[in-house]
Amino acid sequence: MPKGHHYGRKQTRAYTSEYHHIHTNVCKPLLKVPVGNYSINSEYLSEEHKKIKLSENKNGIRYVTFTINDKPHYIALKLDNRSASNKLYITCPLLAKAASNLYALKKTYGCRQCTGLHYASQSERPMERLGRRIRKLREVLWGSDWPNRNNLLDSCEWWPKPKYMSNDKYKKERTKISLLEKNTLYFSLLN
Repeated sequence: MPKGHHYGRKQTRAYTSEYHHIHTNVCKPLLKVPVGNYSINSEYLSEEHKKIKLSENKNGIRYVTFTINDKPHYIALKLDNRSASNKLYITCPLLAKAASNLYALKKTYGCRQCTGLHYASQSERPMERLGRRIRKLREVLWGSDWPNRNNLLDSCEWWPKPKYMSNDKYKKERTKISLLEKNTLYFSLLN
């Protein structure tokens, strides 16, 4: 069963994975190009969601206009100058709040909060969360190509140390994973 789906119950939550979105990486090049009409290259978005008009106000702030069902939606491109990276944020047209992703709805774009979307991990059971954490820690330590990384029945107690790691750090990380594996075994014995 896919992550985030309820077991035998009717699904009442909408998840972010069910909607197509635009990320700030898509809008980053728009800071350097001349003002005009552009299109987002995405096979998943509708034609109305792809066509954008880049404009700039008298204060030098750039914004994007989407026209969906003959109604304009304005999304400002804001740079966060608090750090050296100058992170870009796009504003939600519904809340006027800075966001890094905007999800394509039928008639507009919106951030996760104003559209009421949830992450699939928010609907996971405790055992699924624990299993995901173990897999993630195993991937950090042994890499994504390790053959038994996803097998939660196989203990990592006897797996070899990676070449690049010191013995102390390896023992510390392996002990952390082993404790989580024992918790998994404990939970499975309870159920």
